[in-house]
Amino acid sequence: MVFLPLPHAVETVMRILRQNGFAAVVVGGCVRDACMGIPPHDFDMATDATPDEILRCFADHRVLQTGIAHGTATILLDQMPVELTTFRIDGDYADHRHPTQVTFTDKLEQDLARRDLTINAMAYDGARVIDPFGGQTDLARQSIRCVGDADRRFDEDGLRILRAMRFAAVLSFSVESRTAEAMHRHRELLRRISAERIWAEFGKLLRGENASVVLAEFSDVLGIFLPQYDENGLRQLARAPADPTVRLALLLQNTDAAAALRMLRADNRTIRAVTLLLSAERKPLRRMLSAYPPETVDAYWDFTFAHGEIDEAERDALRAQTNAVLREKPCLRVHDLAVNGTDLQAEGFRGAQIGQTLTALLNAVLNDELPNEKDALLLRARSAKE
Repeated sequence: MVFLPLPHAVETVMRILRQNGFAAVVVGGCVRDACMGIPPHDFDMATDATPDEILRCFADHRVLQTGIAHGTATILLDQMPVELTTFRIDGDYADHRHPTQVTFTDKLEQDLARRDLTINAMAYDGARVIDPFGGQTDLARQSIRCVGDADRRFDEDGLRILRAMRFAAVLSFSVESRTAEAMHRHRELLRRISAERIWAEFGKLLRGENASVVLAEFSDVLGIFLPQYDENGLRQLARAPADPTVRLALLLQNTDAAAALRMLRADNRTIRAVTLLLSAERKPLRRMLSAYPPETVDAYWDFTFAHGEIDEAERDALRAQTNAVLREKPCLRVHDLAVNGTDLQAEGFRGAQIGQTLTALLNAVLNDELPNEKDALLLRARSAKE
């Protein structure tokens, strides 16, 4: 028996609806997580109350009506937004993404039947899990399976293909055979999905422990939205940690990674991290830390390990050495030097001489030729000036 503790705001919405004669349940991911013993964070609710009835029930509360045309209102209680949607049946999906119309219903099972995967098609009424499509069985089997006919589910919304891959990667589940076959058959539908939506799902997929297995099984699907992926990189993915930067670098090595990521509408931080990693070169440790951010150096050891250039023991040793150097707060960049431009001006340096001298002093410190001490640095600067 699953016990799902509900936040006070959710309990309040449930109580108000029931006092007015309506059904009220929490649905989707929070129920799935509770069944797996994972504390849920997001609570979506569903009800047989129509949008107008929802507004009447919560007339004394603040309600956001952004999605009210499709039956969704957001109730603000205890500084917590509670998304509440009327039970509905979706009409045709003309664009393979969004229903052209929705029909409200008073039957919960009809609402659950329109959802993508069985593990996401469960509800909780405060006392029991309502599971008409075997979601709990699939959780026990660690299986990703569509609700109803898989071909229909993916034809309705092509993004569901990537969602199924994402859940398989994150939960380390396998994809049920008929669902997998339908994913392969309908992969071309992903061309109709916006790059932003694909990136949102793909980014989450890459964080999954099982990402390498899923992407290998569905490499034909991967090729639809990332056609330039490197096949060797895909094979090396199995040795990479659950770090999206490392995994993207492996998949996009020997390609124009920045261009590929821009096509996917990846965020600038990710693009910079991946391109930096791909351009990194192995140098003496302090020089690497001087040239690249610490996170790039750390990712570099995982990247070279995935390539087979170093073994696990060497990778762990290099990571430990990196952390030890960083703990010392060493001089790695010009602004870490014990002297600055003002000090050199006082010594008679001008213009470009200042920057050139500071760079030379940093190199001397990095090469262990000089301690990062003001007197020693100024002495070297004066000698160079003469």
